[in-house]
Amino acid sequence: MNSGKILVELSQVSVRIGDAYILSNIDWVFRSGENWAILGHNGAGKTTFLSLVRGDIWPAPRCGRRLYHVNGEPQFGPIGFHEKTGSVSSDLLDRYRANGWNLTGLEVVCTGFNRTAFLYEKPTDSMLNSAQEVLTMLNLEELSDRRILTMSFGEAKKVLIARALVHQPDILFIDEFCAGLDARSKDRALNLIQLVAEQGTQIICAAHNVEEVPDAITNLLTLESGRIIACGPMAKRSVSTNTGPVKDTEHACEKTNTPKLEHTTGGAPLIEIEKVDMVVGGSCIVKRIDWTVKNGENWALLGPNGSGKTTLLKLIVGEERPVWGGVIRRFGKDDLQTIDEIRQRISLVTPDFQADHMLRQTALEMVLSGFYGSVGLPHEPTEEQILTAQSWFKKLGIQSIENRQVCALSYGQIRMLLIIRALVTNPRLLILDEPTTGLDRKAKNDVWEAVNQVIEEGTSVIYVTHDHMEIWPFISHVAILRNGRMIFKGERKQWENSVFSISQDTE
Repeated sequence: MNSGKILVELSQVSVRIGDAYILSNIDWVFRSGENWAILGHNGAGKTTFLSLVRGDIWPAPRCGRRLYHVNGEPQFGPIGFHEKTGSVSSDLLDRYRANGWNLTGLEVVCTGFNRTAFLYEKPTDSMLNSAQEVLTMLNLEELSDRRILTMSFGEAKKVLIARALVHQPDILFIDEFCAGLDARSKDRALNLIQLVAEQGTQIICAAHNVEEVPDAITNLLTLESGRIIACGPMAKRSVSTNTGPVKDTEHACEKTNTPKLEHTTGGAPLIEIEKVDMVVGGSCIVKRIDWTVKNGENWALLGPNGSGKTTLLKLIVGEERPVWGGVIRRFGKDDLQTIDEIRQRISLVTPDFQADHMLRQTALEMVLSGFYGSVGLPHEPTEEQILTAQSWFKKLGIQSIENRQVCALSYGQIRMLLIIRALVTNPRLLILDEPTTGLDRKAKNDVWEAVNQVIEEGTSVIYVTHDHMEIWPFISHVAILRNGRMIFKGERKQWENSVFSISQDTE
């Protein structure tokens, strides 16, 4: 039995967001010397639980009691506790993107001293030196002068980890911090968190399963639909602590009776890229790319964080232009097409979109906006559009969130909505940029079953990931980026027989 001092105690606490209870009747005690992992599927309430404990949100009125023990005295508010904490979450990254706060990596780390998202005053030399030391410790020196809005999702996540550590917090809150990191970066991050814990910082982290948490974790709490279904010391739990069914992601499509598709390579070109370079902030991010994607082909685009994958996608969808001399043809056309013309044929899902859609709207309304390529609904949708959107909710088994407010949904649930939003228009080319970030294993399988359906109807896919275990059966071709260069491209069988198929970081 833990004899540490009580730091936080929750007694029959519930949390309500909008018209929905996200947490219900929570009883929990957090003591000194403990490191907790909060487990559960998408929508279980993990992120809300972390926010509740840290003091970012309040319990629902007349729904239980939350007490902080600061300097031996109990109090209702988090003052004196919150200041001693650090936090790593994808929600913070969304705020930078939504508000256009294009700080350098070093400036973002400096915001950690005052635990604000924006840098409201010029940092002192001492702050700058400490921030640079943390970046150096994490081998992130190259991101010090880079602007966060030009970084890949994984690069930005690493900077946020440095931000959380810069003021040496007593307690570190981590929300799905491994999401979006390649294998090497994930191992480094886990090792770093382990080191931080060994030096005395307590850890409270949220994850889908126990394999995603540091070794320093001493206690596990599992949530399901906002309620605690299991709670206790780590030693009393088995290694497999996922709630619900678990599948091997490498072969999940085959286990769900989805046929491995046969592909032809003689289709008409959808995307033709010739001698393309792309410069961002004075640095050449994409270098001399030659690549053709044909109708009927489904590509996996692999590469570690910062290799140029997201930048290449922005070129394809017309958000960026190549350096003079490079050529991009879409659907056989040489002329420059407008963004609207491109979006009628190409649908893109990327983590960058998540912050844009955090509006006062229902899940159904968010999906319906995909018909217009807009953020929010510009006008009343047709009955046919509503029925099409609702059919996708049913296919993925998430009808229960159809009328929920987006602001009351989990990060993973919103990611699912982005994917459905891209699918409703039945695009000729579907581009998925790290689409399973924030999704549990069951949700991943549901998504890939949906993607298989649109492939069978004639849509081609470019699927971007750093995880070689997610080369699903529908993938026919593989391309690999490293340091902005395409070091491999070819049919799936060629990749499987090459050295690249066993190299997680493609180095």
